Amino acid sequence: MKNERILFLLLSYVLCFTTARADNPPAKTVFEQYVKQAQDFADNYPREKAYLHFDNTSYYIGDTIWFKAYVTFADKPIPCPISRPLYVELIDQAGHVADKQILRLDQGEGNGQFILSPSMMSGYYEVRAYTRWMLGFAEPQYFSRTFPIYKPSGGDSPERHISTYDLPPSMRLRPEGNTQKLTVSFFPEGGQLVEGVPSKVAFKAESKNEGSVELTGKLYTKEGTELTSLQTMHDGMGLFDYTPSAQPAIAQVVYQGDTYKFELPVALKSGYVLGVSNRGGAMSVRVTCNDATPQDTLALLISYQGRPHFCRLVNCQPNVPQELAFVARTLPAGVLQVTLLDRQGTTLVDRFVYSYPQSPLSISPIGVKKLYTPYEPIDCELQVRNAQGEPVTGNLSVSIRDGMRSDYVAYDNNLFTDLLLTSDLKGYIHQPGYYFTDFSSRKQDELDALMMIHGWRKYDMSQLIKPVSFTPLQLPEKQLMLSGQVKSTLFKKNLKDIAISVMIKEGEQLISGNTTTDATGNFSIPIDELEGTLDALLQTRKVDKKQNKDAAIYIDRNFSPASRPYAYVESHPQWDVPANWEPAVERFDSLYRDSLRRADDIHLLDEVEIKAKRKDRGNMATRIKEQSIDAYYNVRQSLDLLRDQGKVVLTIPQLMEMLNPLFYWDRSNDSCTYRQKPICYIMDNHILTTTEVNMMLTEVDGLASIIIGKGTKGIDDDILQNSKVSDTNDVDVTALDKYSIFYLIPYHRRDVLNKNQSQAYGTRQTLIQSYTRPLEYYSPAYPSRELYMDKPDKRRTLYWNPKLSIDGNGNATIRCYNNQYTTPLVIQAEMLGGDGKIGSVTYSSLEP
Repeated sequence: MKNERILFLLLSYVLCFTTARADNPPAKTVFEQYVKQAQDFADNYPREKAYLHFDNTSYYIGDTIWFKAYVTFADKPIPCPISRPLYVELIDQAGHVADKQILRLDQGEGNGQFILSPSMMSGYYEVRAYTRWMLGFAEPQYFSRTFPIYKPSGGDSPERHISTYDLPPSMRLRPEGNTQKLTVSFFPEGGQLVEGVPSKVAFKAESKNEGSVELTGKLYTKEGTELTSLQTMHDGMGLFDYTPSAQPAIAQVVYQGDTYKFELPVALKSGYVLGVSNRGGAMSVRVTCNDATPQDTLALLISYQGRPHFCRLVNCQPNVPQELAFVARTLPAGVLQVTLLDRQGTTLVDRFVYSYPQSPLSISPIGVKKLYTPYEPIDCELQVRNAQGEPVTGNLSVSIRDGMRSDYVAYDNNLFTDLLLTSDLKGYIHQPGYYFTDFSSRKQDELDALMMIHGWRKYDMSQLIKPVSFTPLQLPEKQLMLSGQVKSTLFKKNLKDIAISVMIKEGEQLISGNTTTDATGNFSIPIDELEGTLDALLQTRKVDKKQNKDAAIYIDRNFSPASRPYAYVESHPQWDVPANWEPAVERFDSLYRDSLRRADDIHLLDEVEIKAKRKDRGNMATRIKEQSIDAYYNVRQSLDLLRDQGKVVLTIPQLMEMLNPLFYWDRSNDSCTYRQKPICYIMDNHILTTTEVNMMLTEVDGLASIIIGKGTKGIDDDILQNSKVSDTNDVDVTALDKYSIFYLIPYHRRDVLNKNQSQAYGTRQTLIQSYTRPLEYYSPAYPSRELYMDKPDKRRTLYWNPKLSIDGNGNATIRCYNNQYTTPLVIQAEMLGGDGKIGSVTYSSLEP
């Protein structure tokens, strides 16, 4: 009996042990499953990146911004066919969409342009590009770059001039950046400090008035004992070694004669510290913990764009670092994420490190002279070779710029730095090419500091490895669709089985389509074959009924990312002016002019001044925008946004109440004020009469824009002379300072004072934006330049080709002509090979 009891206890123990083992599989099995789930997620939800190659580095009002788009897979730089429409937006300094293009991608490539209207304001504009699929994740990713757009110079104005505008808070959609006189931020390696564990700490020093600043300082304990010194290395960033204690250290720095103190992050009582170094062809990883850290088997993952490439088990002993090594050439190129996970799939620490690419393509300009005289032909070749020196075929995007009159940027963004560096970092990265000028130890330290400061957890491994359902915020677009939802007007209920038809006017042609809403009231109509911005009429009715259905039509097209703050340097660019360029050009130009004077039958004037004829009546919007303005609104854009959200907007007072809190509409007497002043309305170069105001206020769909002036500087004699001063006009033109001035710019397709167009219930009139037709860059030819010596040609972009063919020998031939100035050239050429190899070169014909 006793033996049977013992046997029973033994069997129970074995059974419990076996059950426990079954409930707690080996660590290797757990982590292998995590890796598989992360790889499955990467396979099922492949992500994209976008890059735009521009023809220049800055622009003037009246110029055209030309660009070539490259869209690739996020985890490998090869053309991506997932999406067809690419949305490219021009965002003004306040964060408003000034223009928008939709490119039709063909195997991940496309090209387009923004024509900078003379009526636009100068300023620092952001160009951003994205597909809807890029916005489908918790951390949206899109391409972004900022350009200065100058006012054309004239008279004694500076050559590069940007007006400043003091806009009210209601107009500012772009958040502000750093607002402190000086901030020093600290970034421990791996994201945390642990008591008693040696760590590397990166820091960044920034000022409200200077951006990144260079400084030195010292690190002290709370008691005042000096621990170490700190010094910035590049762009306000630096590194130092630090072993934290229970009390955080104090960094003391001196800036502009004042002493500042900053406290380091508080160290954890227990935990892990992750150290990474990628040098000499090997990447080493060091995991360290202290005595208070519970012991467990962990996993170290090395991943790229959310896809794990290596997984190693780690058993870290207290104060005994565990070292792991990886061969660098086996790692993917770009920003890698090194993550330490526990068995529950929790990210303990992570670190970002750069892996250098292997064997990029080389692009070499051949036959380029140092300087080119006015109207001289430019003949050159671009040779494209792989790492083995073999010819490469395909297409290049190429720009050639006037080096003297274009803003020169050393170490600027390019296809290489964007796809393999900046697109995977948080925030603006200044002059990214700087980090690849050499492979010295200091340069690698600077790149390492960049990784620690700007690395961000775009891919949270804790989420990717868990088998939870994932619903993207946006879906890939294989074609351009007109999509939306139909709801009841009063209760906003989704309406199913509603027939919806659309008529679109493209030129003289009417195009129609129809569909039926689904169970949730949604509809989609393909518009993939259309081009341009088109008038459209949408109509709803019940199926098998002739009468319109009184319903609200929502259109799904407002998915632009929120505006981001500008980094200081984006709105305060410092252009590099190579010191040797101007003297070299002056010497060369002097010799060139002497040769012309000696030439037979050619008479050269020492100075020629060309004055353009001035039009009698300029563009009113341009004149206004050169003054101080209080607010401006794109009426069509604002109406569509509000109506797409189901709001009813029929009059200008209704619209302005929704847009600006300073606008007040007194419904008791139907009067409007702005900033507690009565409003003077100006349109078509005259002050509107009371009758015209009453007619116009109900014609909100007839306006393109509304500009609210600050003061009366925009009102000139022409406006006063053209105004109808009569008993029907309540505006006292002799005391205009008593009024708020509203400038109304009519939509060019409607006469708002002579038409009363209204839409029937159950319908929606709107503009539909389809694909933008790419234009061809015009490059003039001067076969006999003596015939063109008096022809003004101030082009700064001398050549632009988004798709220059490379022949079978790996060569691409270029022929274009210089402008009216003697200048060196800046050539930028880029290429994305089908095998994932990147080629990019920025070449100056006269070395900086």
